[in-house]
Amino acid sequence: MLTSYREILRHSHSLPTFGYGMVGRIPVAMNTVALVFLISSVRDSFLLAGIASSFYTLCGAIVGPRIGRLADRFGTRIVLLPITFINSLSIIGVVFFSSRSVPLLLLFSALSGATMPSFGSYTRTRWSRTIKDRRELGVALSLESVLDETAFVVGPALAGFLFSLYGSNSPLVAGIVFTVIGGVGLAITSFDSGMRGSAPERIGGLLRIKYVKALFTSLIALGLLFGSNFVVILAVAKENNRAAEGGIWVGLYPIGSLVAGLVYGVIHWKSRNATRYTLALFFMTLSTSAILFSQNIDTIVYFIILSGIGIAPALIAANALLKDLVPLSRLNEAFSMLGASISIGITLGSTLSGSLVDRFGGWDGFYFMTGATLLATLLSLICIRAGKYETKDETISHG
Repeated sequence: MLTSYREILRHSHSLPTFGYGMVGRIPVAMNTVALVFLISSVRDSFLLAGIASSFYTLCGAIVGPRIGRLADRFGTRIVLLPITFINSLSIIGVVFFSSRSVPLLLLFSALSGATMPSFGSYTRTRWSRTIKDRRELGVALSLESVLDETAFVVGPALAGFLFSLYGSNSPLVAGIVFTVIGGVGLAITSFDSGMRGSAPERIGGLLRIKYVKALFTSLIALGLLFGSNFVVILAVAKENNRAAEGGIWVGLYPIGSLVAGLVYGVIHWKSRNATRYTLALFFMTLSTSAILFSQNIDTIVYFIILSGIGIAPALIAANALLKDLVPLSRLNEAFSMLGASISIGITLGSTLSGSLVDRFGGWDGFYFMTGATLLATLLSLICIRAGKYETKDETISHG
């Protein structure tokens, strides 16, 4: 296992890509939680906190792919530096107007989400354009998913820690520092100045590319699961007088995924990415549905870890499949759209599952989670027919 990862770390750009990418991911994972901490504390309104968080997430999903398209066309450095600067000013605006003006608070929340750099998209694009060996690329993409999971374990926990020690503003202020370090670091170590794809590759939406629409739709359904899992798990914990343990249970969900991602990266897979994506989703469906049949508060923690095992393999396969389907000249945009699809699902999932849990109770929320993974699995079956795509050779302009 270690040999495969050592080979990746020997690449000249590996340490800045992984290092700055990891630092930049922390605010991606913590800012929505930090928004809730800030607004619920200053305004004493979880409703307003939820609305601001939704503005942040949805605007990021809408604008992120368009910023990715600009990065594909003009290069990472030219795009990443200004949006990092604008994002920092926007977060400062959120902090400043949190106690002064609701309309401006929501405006700057939306602008903060819209300009939040999609660090995972930039780093995955860099790997996809520089590594030609499919096995090495698989290892790199696996490490990227492990970093994602690590950020989503560390980020919210760090936000809570800073909030308890230094007050309501501190998580967002710390997020600015992480964003600047990650954004500037990736920008100054960038070696591309845009890609010259053919005219047909530059024109038209990505959804016109065969099977891309099915993949993104499946990822929205997967996002429904991600958005509902913490709502449902916390509700079950509270109903069973284990509220204090609920936060720990939520934190365990990505643990299985992190371990699975490390193992996944060292296996030399011969099956197609589309097949592995569907199989990972099917495993998640089975393991999530198992909670429905047991409904045992004493064993739920084991099923939570088990169901999380499929997350990293599913996302790694989805990223690899997207890389096969989309021209290299549009990868920043494509990976940003992948993240946007999941974000849309997360926003819808948290809202719908919250309504369901309020009406029927926590355990019934697992019906929603199981339905979401089943829907994602069925939609992914369309991608099975995608076949094995070979990426066309394209020219990278080096700066």
